[in-house]
Amino acid sequence: MSLYAVSVDPPETSKGLKDRLKSRITFLCDSESVLLDKLNIRHRGSPGGKGDIAFPTAVLVDAQGVVRWTFQSDTYRQRAQPEEIFRAIDRLRQEPERTKPSREPAL
Repeated sequence: MSLYAVSVDPPETSKGLKDRLKSRITFLCDSESVLLDKLNIRHRGSPGGKGDIAFPTAVLVDAQGVVRWTFQSDTYRQRAQPEEIFRAIDRLRQEPERTKPSREPAL
């Protein structure tokens, strides 16, 4: 399983956080907020006037690229708790594996 964090912060800021936390999470930079807009999670005019940030969001994607679980807050202060994410992972591991629908045209 791989973990990724997407941030509007510059890469050097994310690297500093990763180093400070001694984290194995891969940080991805979305300084232009492209992903934030695609997921509709941009929080415009963040507190402190530092520009836009993402609403806290967690997404679990399976090996086939299918989104299996999401958490999305409508406030920057509420985040998915680690226990909640771990429970979702455990539930997904217990479900039978899904396959992507075929892209072949119907006859």
